[in-house]
Amino acid sequence: MGQGLIFTVQQLFYLDSTVVIARMVAPAHHFVIKRDTVRWRISLSVPNRCSRVEYRRIFVGNLSQFATLKDSLRCAFKGEKFSFMAELSDENAGQLLKRLKGKSLKQAKDFLLSSLNYEYSDSGVVLWVLVAPKRKPLNLKVEFGYSRQWATTKMYDLGEIKIGRDTILSFLIPKEELSYGKVRFVAKVGSLKRETEVLFNQFNIENDRDFKVLLSVLNFVFGPQATQELAKTPPQKRREAWKKFWETRGGDKAAEEFMRRLYTAMRLYPSSFRAKVSDRALIYTKFGPPDEVESYPYRMEGKPYEIWYYHRLGKKFIFMDLDGSGDYRLVPESYIELMR
Repeated sequence: MGQGLIFTVQQLFYLDSTVVIARMVAPAHHFVIKRDTVRWRISLSVPNRCSRVEYRRIFVGNLSQFATLKDSLRCAFKGEKFSFMAELSDENAGQLLKRLKGKSLKQAKDFLLSSLNYEYSDSGVVLWVLVAPKRKPLNLKVEFGYSRQWATTKMYDLGEIKIGRDTILSFLIPKEELSYGKVRFVAKVGSLKRETEVLFNQFNIENDRDFKVLLSVLNFVFGPQATQELAKTPPQKRREAWKKFWETRGGDKAAEEFMRRLYTAMRLYPSSFRAKVSDRALIYTKFGPPDEVESYPYRMEGKPYEIWYYHRLGKKFIFMDLDGSGDYRLVPESYIELMR
């Protein structure tokens, strides 16, 4: 499962204590490398309770090219009401990557409920919450679910569950149901509701929607003839077919480099439509960054446009914002004269 950079604050409530955790999961390539070392800083502050700052560094020789870094800070104290602030910084870049601020979660009279937490697995995403009853036993109705961007929430009813002591309730969202874009996970326990939003910024080839988009990019880069066999592959065999597709094109290293370029292109040149790759992102993925860009974003008359030059390839591409959405489309050179 592709998760990109994750930085979250977890709130766990017990009858006799509260634990707040700032947790990072990040691909190593999100950080700047200096002197063969990646350096980062995590801070966590709960006013009048605790304050911690820790610096980490790791020699990149200990990492694979696409390694994932994991780190966390923890504060434990007594009390249900508090505020917090957590920060993650890239020390080599001198840049703040993410800052989180918040307050303690609302609780019920008869039980305490943690924040909604999630973990990635080979099978999908595991959602979990911690329930601490204030009286025993306790019967609570439990539901887990999710909603994708611009879609209704899909809920799974686990029925009533008897809670006699501190209990972790969990549920697996299968990976074939998850696709590129924003996903909001939801948990309902008794009268309380917890939500968390996640950005999946890597394609999930087991998901039909993601696979269709990915095929469209491969068709543009390599041509439809090259992807015929891959397009016919059933979901359960796609990973094997994907590996076979790249065996004659440089293997795993070439596949990883291709996907990295695609994700960079989609981040730099997003589409205004979900599950679509913009024209600029397609050109960037196929040819890499342009050698020169002429940009005309603000014009009194006519449409905004850009000209990308690939001098080394003898190519030129013109993109125009035809509808004011910011999604520049690839157009013939004659459009410039028509729109002036």
